[in-house]
Amino acid sequence: MKTDKQIFKIFQAEPQWVYLLAEEPSPGPCRFESKTFKEIEKRTDGLLVPDLADRKLVVLEVQGYEDSYLYQRVVIEMALVQQDYPGRDVQGIILLLDDTTDPKTEPWRKVVRAISLRKAIAKIRKQHPEHPLVAVFLPLLAKSDAILERDAAPCYNFIRNSDLPTPVRQTLADVFVNWLEQRLSSKGKKEIEEMLIGQLPDLRDTQSGKDLIAIGKAEGKAEGKAEGKAEGLVKLLEIRFGKITAGLKKQILQVASDEELDSLYEQALAISKLAEFKVVKAT
Repeated sequence: MKTDKQIFKIFQAEPQWVYLLAEEPSPGPCRFESKTFKEIEKRTDGLLVPDLADRKLVVLEVQGYEDSYLYQRVVIEMALVQQDYPGRDVQGIILLLDDTTDPKTEPWRKVVRAISLRKAIAKIRKQHPEHPLVAVFLPLLAKSDAILERDAAPCYNFIRNSDLPTPVRQTLADVFVNWLEQRLSSKGKKEIEEMLIGQLPDLRDTQSGKDLIAIGKAEGKAEGKAEGKAEGLVKLLEIRFGKITAGLKKQILQVASDEELDSLYEQALAISKLAEFKVVKAT
């Protein structure tokens, strides 16, 4: 899976989360940026630059594959950063997506910290079970596709309903869906939408929700307004909850009042707002 660009977006939106993962105190306001080193014709994954000049800078390297020169490369980047920021301390952090790829190179592992993303998220989950980081990294860290499919909707819903600023929520949601599509590459866009439907902040705003409402309207014109809406409502409920019982389906189809069906539609669409975020213990 492609991860570096997406992780960069996460930390660019919320730089403080790097310190949370590293279990280090925040240096205060800072920015997360990419930096190009002309001397080695390479761009670092990310550089954390605190606003306060007496706080150390952090060179962050995200690593998901084996590289025997990983530590040396980070040390060189640290030296080049310090050259551009004279007098400031510099720290190096490697964020490992796979613990087995850590070359543990001496003596540089005494200079550069290596952090396991999986272990760091597990600690955050225990201390702050409803933290957005736990949710957004689900597609990357879920132990199986079955677990991911089961928990994708509540995690996505939690991100979209969190108290984070709107631009941050949108960034996390975009990253989540991107990773979900990469991880479940055998599924099409429509299947991904249906996986998330019913847990979104407002189903009316999703393409799948609009499609379902359009189905009801189209069937209403073709078969009689109330009957068409009833069929559309059945489809909506089955996507949200799975196959419904024949008895419930019969009750819905027997609702004669167009006004009653409108009310049922509104209730079904509102259910998505009531979904609670549950800790994904199996990731």
